[in-house]
Amino acid sequence: MRAAENGTWLCNGTVVDGTGRPPFTGNVLLAGDEIKAVSASVDEVAGRDRIDCTGLTIVPGFIDIHTHSDVSFLHEPGAGSKVAQGVTTEVIGNCGFSPFPVARSRRDALEEFITGIGFPRQRVWWDDLAGFAEAVTASGPVMNVVPLVGHGALRIACTGSADVHLDRADLERLATSLGKSLEQGAFGMSSGLTYVPSKFANLDELVRLGRVLAEHDAVYATHARASPGTEPFEEAIAVCRAAAVKLQFSHVALNDPKMWRRAPEVVALFRAAADQGLDVRYDVYPYHASASALTQYLPGWLQESGEAGIREQLSSGRLYDRARRELSRGLFGTIPWDWSRVVFSFVDPGRPELAGQSVAQAVESLDTGPEELCLDFCARYGNRVQVVLFYRDEADVEFFLSDPLSIIGSDGSAMTEDAPGKPHPRNFGAHARLIERYVRARSVVDLPTAVHKSTLAAAERLGLIDRGRIAAGTKADIAVLDLAAVRERSTWTDPCRYAEGVRHVWINGRQVVADGRRTGARAGRFLLRGR
Repeated sequence: MRAAENGTWLCNGTVVDGTGRPPFTGNVLLAGDEIKAVSASVDEVAGRDRIDCTGLTIVPGFIDIHTHSDVSFLHEPGAGSKVAQGVTTEVIGNCGFSPFPVARSRRDALEEFITGIGFPRQRVWWDDLAGFAEAVTASGPVMNVVPLVGHGALRIACTGSADVHLDRADLERLATSLGKSLEQGAFGMSSGLTYVPSKFANLDELVRLGRVLAEHDAVYATHARASPGTEPFEEAIAVCRAAAVKLQFSHVALNDPKMWRRAPEVVALFRAAADQGLDVRYDVYPYHASASALTQYLPGWLQESGEAGIREQLSSGRLYDRARRELSRGLFGTIPWDWSRVVFSFVDPGRPELAGQSVAQAVESLDTGPEELCLDFCARYGNRVQVVLFYRDEADVEFFLSDPLSIIGSDGSAMTEDAPGKPHPRNFGAHARLIERYVRARSVVDLPTAVHKSTLAAAERLGLIDRGRIAAGTKADIAVLDLAAVRERSTWTDPCRYAEGVRHVWINGRQVVADGRRTGARAGRFLLRGR
């Protein structure tokens, strides 16, 4: 469905415009791909095409600042888990992962690397961001896509996956490659400092690349190291200070039980940096559990040569014993394992019975040890073993959500209801959960603040000047909510279920959800910075 040539009015709705200001009753005119007018007067809409929004809430389409939908739209262009929540824009390329740039001699390594974000292996036939943008555009994505370039992908293209010393020439190759992606339209760079090869970067490397980002006024988004205490936050702020770059700290969380309930201390670090004039923000998703490929938690040396290297090295008794000893030291080598908190969400298409089982449950039924089981599965199935980890405290989640510096990101992907396994509910419900649980039920934030964190705050952080708010001249990315009916249907045991309560969604002026049903319109655009 399209807005009529002379426009379509959304009438008599409660408008929450994305700025954070109080709601007001108003009318919004959509024409072409833009919002043409916002009016409080019903007289102006007489005789026009109209949709009655009485009792409904009109908001800007949500901008998910932290996603892993990099290949979602190549596998399934109409992936509905996000539009069902009113999300209209996905920011990809997070945690050091991106499907570009590509060195032809290391194409296989990149293809294997990006399976770590939870999708089947994707053939990479492009060479750079420009080629990837063409591929996604040709697929006809249902929603907008905003790219970051991943530091891990940069490393693979320029120097490979090994833990090697980078000399000045290597650093300049990385900087040049980053600059090319930025010139082609990337909005920034992400790092994934618990993942190979991004984890091998030292402070000097991150600062050098941060300076390239600063020259382009682009953002540095970091999945930080799993260092003790407040060290991960301090390192990220140190890069921000030394490079004078905009810092977006990714999916802020406290995973070490020794750090639980210390969110105020972490927020104080960010606020102190902001008070010193540094440009710092962070994103958060509204869950007390994380998710990732199980291979992330293997010793770094074991991951350097990819999945084949894991298999080869674990075939050696000496290296197997070393890997088992190091894995037994704990999560990231420091946090004691509680295997009942580590739950398989997907273990290769041939092992569906394990989805939803904890490692503790699996080892009991398979009569083995937890370290042995993890090493065996990583050797057999590589990055296709996905886990959910319940290593967070709800009080910290609420504190981060309530802080003015936080922005909402799901850390999930656009999926369909027939996705395999039992993926983290964040893929299907993060923005619905924010409204249902943290606005309506718990009053952690009010509605204008929640909408601001999900729209204009993200747009301004990225430099999307024409999205994220309801105002004349901005793009017509709009969601209309039945606020009392918005709810997350995804659960830990039955996650692949679309959210409810979003009545209508427009993306670039085309209606993709009408009366709660997807229209089939493929209205998304691959957005490039400065284009």
